[in-house]
Amino acid sequence: MAALYITRRIKNIIMIGVVVVALIIAFDKSQIINTFLKPSDIMGQTPKEAIELFEESKYNTKLELQYTSANMQKIKQEIVDLVLEHDLKIKYSKFSSNNSTWLIEIPRNMYKQIIDKLRNHDELTMEELVQIDDQLLSESVEERIKDNEKRKEILNEGFKNARTAYDQENYNQNIMKTERIIDSLKTVLQDQEKFSKNIYTKLDISKFVSRADVTQDAFKSFLLTFVISLLFISVALFVIYFIIILFTKTFTVLGIKTSHGRGSRYGSGYNYGSGSSYGYGYDYGSKKKIKRKYIRRPRSEEGESSEEHKDKDSEEK
Repeated sequence: MAALYITRRIKNIIMIGVVVVALIIAFDKSQIINTFLKPSDIMGQTPKEAIELFEESKYNTKLELQYTSANMQKIKQEIVDLVLEHDLKIKYSKFSSNNSTWLIEIPRNMYKQIIDKLRNHDELTMEELVQIDDQLLSESVEERIKDNEKRKEILNEGFKNARTAYDQENYNQNIMKTERIIDSLKTVLQDQEKFSKNIYTKLDISKFVSRADVTQDAFKSFLLTFVISLLFISVALFVIYFIIILFTKTFTVLGIKTSHGRGSRYGSGYNYGSGSSYGYGYDYGSKKKIKRKYIRRPRSEEGESSEEHKDKDSEEK
């Protein structure tokens, strides 16, 4: 297979270009420059779903505790043991290598005992307690339940005294509607009691990475990305080179003249421009070059031929 001729200068330029591109990709992917601008980092992030559930909940009291630790596994196991020991109800949980998040209910009668254990950690970086006075809402719901129960009694009396089937059906429909309202209000009241008796707690543990760990991870990522990029680009260039050679060889076989081919398979027996002035390529040894010179005589000279033909032989090539 024919090979493309590439000068040493072009080869050096290609090699330098490949290395430069691989370095750019490695710098971009590893973010190694940020290592010096941001020597330490909190790697874990609280899941967005957990934040939304916590903020949109209707509990009267909410507690948020955040921990930052280089050794997540130790404090994570302690919290798991605490949850199992007191049989706390877990509403949400999600774990990853850099973050662990729980949403749990802590009964008010156990709050003091449990919160003391949760606070007994040096990794605790933030504690926030939010309380909402929901007493007025509970009283309002209770009053509405009483009003609808009185209305139901009146409707029952009307149903008993109804004279026609139409009136009985009408009273019956209103009684059923009132019962649904009462059941709905009782559910709201039960939820309010649950929300008031339990403290909705979000426990969040994030991994803290020191400067040495950040630098080490960044350099590992940089070297790995650089090597992979270098190999990938090199293989890509080799494939492109191979495809060009393949096309060149194919064109030659098909008789298409290229800058790296010698012409068509049908014209290989001809030798244009060597020897014969017509270029058919036949070579019978030495040939002589003939010059012909024509001289025109004046018309006044009669009896002689009007032209004289002189031939001169030239020397062999």
